Amino acid sequence: MVGEKSEFVSRLILTASGGPFLSLNKNKFHKITVEEALKHPNWKMGSKITIDSATLMNKGLEVIEAHWLFDLPPEKIDVLIHPQSIIHSMVEFIDGSIKAQLGVPDMKLPIQYALTYPKRVATNYRRINFNELKKLTFLQPDLKKFKCLQLAYDSLKKGGTSPAVMSAANEEAVELFLKHKISFEKIPLLIQKVLEIIPLKSLPSLDDIIEADREARILVKNIYRNLI
Repeated sequence: MVGEKSEFVSRLILTASGGPFLSLNKNKFHKITVEEALKHPNWKMGSKITIDSATLMNKGLEVIEAHWLFDLPPEKIDVLIHPQSIIHSMVEFIDGSIKAQLGVPDMKLPIQYALTYPKRVATNYRRINFNELKKLTFLQPDLKKFKCLQLAYDSLKKGGTSPAVMSAANEEAVELFLKHKISFEKIPLLIQKVLEIIPLKSLPSLDDIIEADREARILVKNIYRNLI
């Protein structure tokens, strides 16, 4: 979006690799092990974000971030599955043209650009070899299979303390999964339950947001204790 006026933006398109379970049938999610969930096909990341990538919660959080960073409503922020992880994001303009940001699956470049913006610094990072790229494919995310992405969109639309509750509940649920205490498929179910129970505050103060975060974490733990 550098050099472009926001009123000319039609939508943002965020891409997701789809994680390690893109082709796995949803009825097998209850059998997913921690070790399997941590084997991301394209990226090497920390445990929490790797699990978020497997559930697509990472894209849900990015949708929320994009909303606040670029002042766009949820209906103008789309997510596409792009298994090759070469195109990282796209911007579509009102005339139908699209700009895409491409790069190898490595966060060093975007982090560097964030730190040096608006300058670009020469690097010896690995580059895309277009001669070796066989294809770039795209799929619509299955929101019934990857419920976390739907929960993120829902939380953003509700606003107020809802995204804070969702994020905190997700962190606690992922931690329970990483400790082998809940199954993979229980992650979105726990988050959804917490969102249903904790009252929404529409115009929260910072203290309200901090309290919502705290309540969500406690509630996840309490729900888990009632399950065992």
